Amino acid sequence: MTKDNLVVEKLRSEILSGILEEDTPLREMQLAKKFNVGRAKIREALIILSNEGLTYSKHNFGMRVSKFSNDAIYNLVIPLRRTVEIFAIRQYFHEINSKDIRSWENCLKKMEIACLTKSFNKIIECDIEFHRLIVERSNIVDLISIWNLLISRVRGHFMRNYHKYRDPMEIYFEHEAIFFMFRTGKLDAAIQILESNIE
Repeated sequence: MTKDNLVVEKLRSEILSGILEEDTPLREMQLAKKFNVGRAKIREALIILSNEGLTYSKHNFGMRVSKFSNDAIYNLVIPLRRTVEIFAIRQYFHEINSKDIRSWENCLKKMEIACLTKSFNKIIECDIEFHRLIVERSNIVDLISIWNLLISRVRGHFMRNYHKYRDPMEIYFEHEAIFFMFRTGKLDAAIQILESNIE
């Protein structure tokens, strides 16, 4: 991982874990000193995080950690994401092949390790990868674009939502159950369990 990526990863981790609280100012000079990089690298990192919905620009005040609107997430983004993923899976469900199965299996292996070690940032990435595979398999460009936009806005929600689990392995078991339904070819059951997972 390059130094640039490490800066993005570290800042993302501090925001998602709450170390950097909502509306905290993100001053380029301080962050450049902290990470021992130039201000241009910090600026690039903050733009990436802004695209993910984790930071925002306030006129005359620079970048700050985003405030998370639970109403917008729960009443708009999550229902839209659910609709997109269910639409995607319906397009090809009965055409799932061995290559698809291997892709989900590989993702689940990484997720299991992340859950066992309680590596929440890695769990988030595995969770997103699992659902990305669902959408990308549809090969519908517009659908994939919409999903990418939605998922970029809910990374913070993933971390906050994980707190409801007493054991991170529950996250793995939920996705394993979805995968099992994919393998058995039971579309209605697969959709039902997928719907309950997206919240």
